[in-house]
Amino acid sequence: MTSHKWKLGTVRSGDDVAIRYEPSYARQVVGGVERLVIAAGDGPVGLLRELLPLLPEPVWVLYVLITPRSDAPAGRYQSAKAHGRDEVLALLERFESFLTIDGRHNLWLAAPPAGQLVLDRHEVIYAYGPIAEIVAKLKEKNFVEVEMIRLPVPHSHHFHEELDGDETAMLEHWEWLQSELQETDDL
Repeated sequence: MTSHKWKLGTVRSGDDVAIRYEPSYARQVVGGVERLVIAAGDGPVGLLRELLPLLPEPVWVLYVLITPRSDAPAGRYQSAKAHGRDEVLALLERFESFLTIDGRHNLWLAAPPAGQLVLDRHEVIYAYGPIAEIVAKLKEKNFVEVEMIRLPVPHSHHFHEELDGDETAMLEHWEWLQSELQETDDL
């Protein structure tokens, strides 16, 4: 990852600067379901790779393209079939830079009903399912529990022209079932 490219920015002293969270996590209950909100610092995709083994196989992938920069329509692209962990890890490795520094998308990894991991375009990971195991892994990595992860307001999403080809490559990587964005996809 290059230091001059970032996914999410905020305004400080009139300049748009990168948002950098300290490695931390917060607990939330949404609709009666406990989840973690994880600020992964500089390595959200690397952390996803480390947390993925805590979910059972197979894993469904949902790529949520919110701001397309190709001819592809904005939408939800669900993998046409569930994939083995090694296939998902290969996807994460191939598209690590794209997923890390470009703000056009979210990525969901789900092993229903056991759990899911959501890499959100606001530089956080939402984790559902094996909460105790995930917290143990985070503590092992010196993440700190905080009351809340706060997203700066205002903030900006960054899209990088040199990564536009990765958008196309992502959509060609697997067979996807495309559907419309949901109202909550761009929160």
